[in-house]
Amino acid sequence: MEKEKNRIKKSIRVISISAMLMALSVVIGIVCKNLFTWGVYYRVTFENFPVIMAGYCFGPIIGVAVGVGADAISCLLSTNPVVNPIISAGAAAVGLLSGLIPLILRKAVPKMKPAPVLAAGLIPAHLIGQVLIKSIGKIVYYGMPKYGIFIGLGISLGVGTAEFFIIRLMFRNRAIAGILGDLTDHELY
Repeated sequence: MEKEKNRIKKSIRVISISAMLMALSVVIGIVCKNLFTWGVYYRVTFENFPVIMAGYCFGPIIGVAVGVGADAISCLLSTNPVVNPIISAGAAAVGLLSGLIPLILRKAVPKMKPAPVLAAGLIPAHLIGQVLIKSIGKIVYYGMPKYGIFIGLGISLGVGTAEFFIIRLMFRNRAIAGILGDLTDHELY
């Protein structure tokens, strides 16, 4: 009975933190849309940061849920409340890859340090989810020029690098590591 209560408490905490990460992604996306967008198609944004954290800490299913949920809410709160299914697929890919690749690596190489595991999930999440899939959505739905993929690649290289170091710094914080550490099955730092 006690084991079941602990499992339920852990599930509630994971759902609560995931909801906060989803809300954080929405807020970051709105701020960045208003402050760091140029040429209609291009923006510097850290909205994938909470999605990557959710995937990395809680696994690919929760990563996908946070990515798709944040994208849907962000679309509904924007001036053009239409969900672009290709861009939503990109958000899902960010959550999926940031959770799935670290999960596979941790099982294949249990002694691998957390930093390379995080990077191994973050890099393809940005390249496939953000650069490739979301750029295709912008080309198909909004007429972005195809060379815009390369502009998006440059932005993602900078943003992804910053996200990697921010996440690493956050995991070094004892309070954050303490909260997340007992909810994950792997070492954060």
